[in-house]
Parts: sequence; C-alpha cells; structure tokens
Amino acid sequence: MGRLKSLLLDGYVDEPACFGVPPYVSPYVRYCAGVLVSHGYDVKYRTCDQWRASKGEVSDEVSASDLTVIIMGLTVPGRYRGGSPLTLRELVGISEQRRAGRLIVGGPIRHGYAIRGGSRARDALPDGVDFIAHGAPEAALDSYLRTGEWTDDASMPYSRVDEAAQLGADVLRLHPSYPNIIAEMELSRGCDRQDSPGIRCSFCTEGAGCRYEERSPEGVALETSALYSAGIRAFRLGRCANILAWGGERTRLGYRPREARIRELYSVIRESAPQLRVLHTDNCNPATVARFPEESASCIEAITEYNTEGDGLSLGIECLDPEVRALNRLKVSLEEAVLAVRVVNEAGGSRRAPASMPSLLPGLNFLSGLAGETRESFGWNRRFLEILLGEGLMVRRINIRRAMVFPGTELSSSLAERPPRAHERDYRRWREWVRKDVDPVMLERVAPDGTVLRDVILEERSGGVAFGRPLGSYPPLVGVVSPSGSPGDSLDVMVTDRGSRSLTGVPWPLDVNNCSRAELTALPGIGRARAESLISGRPYLSESDIKRALEAMDAPGLDSLAGYFIREGRHAPPRSASRSGRSA
Repeated sequence: MGRLKSLLLDGYVDEPACFGVPPYVSPYVRYCAGVLVSHGYDVKYRTCDQWRASKGEVSDEVSASDLTVIIMGLTVPGRYRGGSPLTLRELVGISEQRRAGRLIVGGPIRHGYAIRGGSRARDALPDGVDFIAHGAPEAALDSYLRTGEWTDDASMPYSRVDEAAQLGADVLRLHPSYPNIIAEMELSRGCDRQDSPGIRCSFCTEGAGCRYEERSPEGVALETSALYSAGIRAFRLGRCANILAWGGERTRLGYRPREARIRELYSVIRESAPQLRVLHTDNCNPATVARFPEESASCIEAITEYNTEGDGLSLGIECLDPEVRALNRLKVSLEEAVLAVRVVNEAGGSRRAPASMPSLLPGLNFLSGLAGETRESFGWNRRFLEILLGEGLMVRRINIRRAMVFPGTELSSSLAERPPRAHERDYRRWREWVRKDVDPVMLERVAPDGTVLRDVILEERSGGVAFGRPLGSYPPLVGVVSPSGSPGDSLDVMVTDRGSRSLTGVPWPLDVNNCSRAELTALPGIGRARAESLISGRPYLSESDIKRALEAMDAPGLDSLAGYFIREGRHAPPRSASRSGRSA
C-alpha cells in the first residue's frame, strides 16, 4: 500500500501578527506540512496563484489527495503585489470540484470572511468543507490524524510546534518563487496586552481564544537551522504581537524589555543561519517603548547589531484622538507616540555605511472606522505627523487602513453605540495629505540619492525600466533604469530619484565606459546633453578622468557622481534566481 497523499494549498494570510502573502510564507503552512509529514503523508504544496493559473491540474491534485489542507484568511486589509489571497468564492469552487478525500480549512478565516477595510466579516464555511479550524490549524490537523475526529484544539504545545516546524521546512522548496521567499517566524501567540484585563484594542483578533505564550529561543534556533538547510536565506520575526515584550519582565505597566533575552534570541538565529541575507522584524507596541524608553533603546540597539539594514518596527498608532483612544482601548497618546518614534530613531536610525539604508526605523499603522471617530480625529493624527516632520525624524513607511469588523470583538458591538461620524471626504483628505506631504519627505530622509539597495529582485519590465524590490519588511518599490535584467534577476541598485512612495535607481556600480545613455541620464544632474558628453569622452582610465569630465560640465557638485561609477569591465550582470522542483 502506497503512502497517503496530501495537498497543502496556500491561500495566503494577513493578520496583525502574521503575514503570508508572497514573498512571505506563513508559519501555518510550514507547521501543517510538518504535521502531515509526521503522520506519514506525502505532501504536495501549491499556492492559490498556481491554482488560478492551472485550475485543472491543481483540481486533479485535490481530487487525488486523501487530505487537502487550505490555509487562508485576512483580518487586516492590504494591497498586495506578490500575490492575491484566496477569496471565499474561490474556496467554494475548490470544494465543489473535490471528488474524494477530506478537506480542512484553517488560518485567520476562522474569525470570518472579509476582503476589504470597513466591511463586516461573514460566515465562511462552504458546504463542501469537512472542517474549519477555529483554533490553530496545525493543532486541529494533528488531532484529527491521531484520533480520526475533528476537534478544535486551540494550539499545540510549543515543543510539538518546534518539531513540526523542522519537519515542514523543506516544503518551501516547492514554492514557485523559491529561493526568493521570506520565512515568517513565530516568537509568541496571543497578545501581551491581554494579561491586563479590559485593555485589549477593540478591533483585535490576535488575543482571541488563546493566552499569551512565548516560544523558546532553542525552538526558534532549531526551525531557523532547518529552514537554512532548505535554502532559505530571508527571515522575519513577524508572528509576534510585540517584539519588545518577548522575554520581558511582566509589570503593572506591561512587559519591561530585557536586552539580554533579545540579544540571546538574535544571536542564536545568526548562529543557525550564518550567511542569511535578511533578518527583519515587524510588530512593536509603542506603549512599551514610551513606558520603558531606556530598556527599549537598549533592546533596539542590540537588534541592530544582528539584523540586516532596512528593518522596521511596526508601531500600532491607530488613532490619537483621546476620545477614540479611550473608547477603543488604544495603546498610546500623541505624546507617547512621539516619544516612541524618537526612541526608535535614536537607537536604530544609524546606517552601517554612508550609502546603506538605516538599520531599524519605525513604521506607522493608522486605522480608521473606529468607534467614536470624527473629522477632528484625523486632525490629531495630522498634528502627530507634523511634529515628526518638524523634528527631522524618519519613518520607514505609513500604513492607513480601515478596520475590518469581526464577530466577538468589542468593536463589533461598540460601533452600534458610537458609530464613526467622519465623512468619506474627511478620510480621503487625511489620506491624500499623508501621501502628498509626508510620504515623499520621509522617503527622501530614509533613502536619499546615493543610497544603495542590495539584492533588488526584479518583478516586471516596462521598456527600459525594470521594477523590483529587495526582500525584507515592507521593502520599497524601485524602478531600475537599465537595458538588461529580467523578472527573477537580482542586482544592487543606487537611488537616483524618488516619487511619493517609490524609488528610481540605476545598477550599482555603473560602468561609465559601457553603460547606456538612459542609465547616465537617470543620474542626478545629468541630462541628455551631459550624458552625450560623457559618452563622447570614453574611455575613462581613472577616477580623476571621470571627475575632470564632470567638472568640465560646469554644474556645482557633479564631481561627487564619480562614486557612482566603476571604470573597467562591465557592472555585474543581474543574478538569476535559481528554481527547484524538489518535493518535501
């Protein structure tokens, strides 16, 4: 008798403390793969984008499998470039096509189905689904395979999770973007705020159904080592409500950060993945930073010793209107939010080299549609950002979202009593001001001309410009002016300009003797005529030759562009990303 067959279909997830849309791969996927392997199943892995591209082939795999596991669900709204999350209609279609085997669905879909901000979630169990896991999907799957009964185990002990994570690491070799993917790593489950009764945010689903619990550094190290052996070189500590609470000391003001524990965590990751390309993080409670500024600064400084550049801490600012804050149990006041941004800038805003991205900066999350919101609420948020602009502080990115409303959350009931009174035009005016007057300033502070972005992976090409992003947490979109390079290639890029939320650059370093006219024209201060002049003066045999040519153009400061060039040979060609079809 042959081994049992299973299909793991990744429908992608997005929730406050877990992201799993490509290039990110969620822990749910890897844990479920590990559980299946531990019970003797062969595992096939497909993404929902692969299903859309070849419905017949994947549908046949569903029918041929003894067990199909689908991971999906969104509890925060987003816009996605790497893939499109599975919809409820598509789930219904898959369940109707199934002709044999069992079908289980898990992930944040357990809270209900919603696809955009401002909407109320609805029930998400199609008739053709055997079971939807209302706890951790890996726990429900493990329980079924052990007992033959569907049960809603809230979670598995972390000792069992660590085992499943190691066994499931190899499934990432089957991802269509392998090896250019990011493993979303889990540090804790639940929310550290739930340890204090009655102060969890009104909209939050993170602490629903499970207590706050932390994973051991030994377990994280074992999973990191397994992923590294499977060829993964990019990691993000994203499955965690508050990175500074991990390993912290519980007090009446919340968890006091402990530098020694943070340093232990990051050091074991580095030891387990010595040649990693990306080590980033995600969530941080700004109240922790504001209440324990010295301890937080020490931890952030420790993180910057081990992480990779361009990292960010996502701060849940949400809304700074005092009345909205009180009604929705939000984290920080305006003054506390400003303090948190200052601390992160001072402790993490340095650059490892003059041309590198800052080591660790804050990212800001704002949320609209909360109980009690008025037009004046946006004014509070605006005053906060004006303070940051005036103080010269840096922000890595700003997310503005509308709340999704899920059953069982306090927001679901409080909206009936205190519905938002802000108009659509008020929201749009606030959002447009941020995009027009704040984002461009912050982007120029974070990535001024001459900044080098390492390992930008090209995604698409339009004429003489290729668009791509480096792997990382909220990486910037970069338009690379270059005649060469195809989707999947990787190259280093030097920033030459920027728009409101994206960058423009050229391959770095640039070969002045062989580069194209378009690449030269993209350099700051070099127009078409100066580009022609540089081309006519080739070859340049030394940096002094280049500087003299630039000085002769009679434009102040142009000689500083000599640092953009190499003089001999051709700049390194884009690196092609390898692909593998090996099975788990």
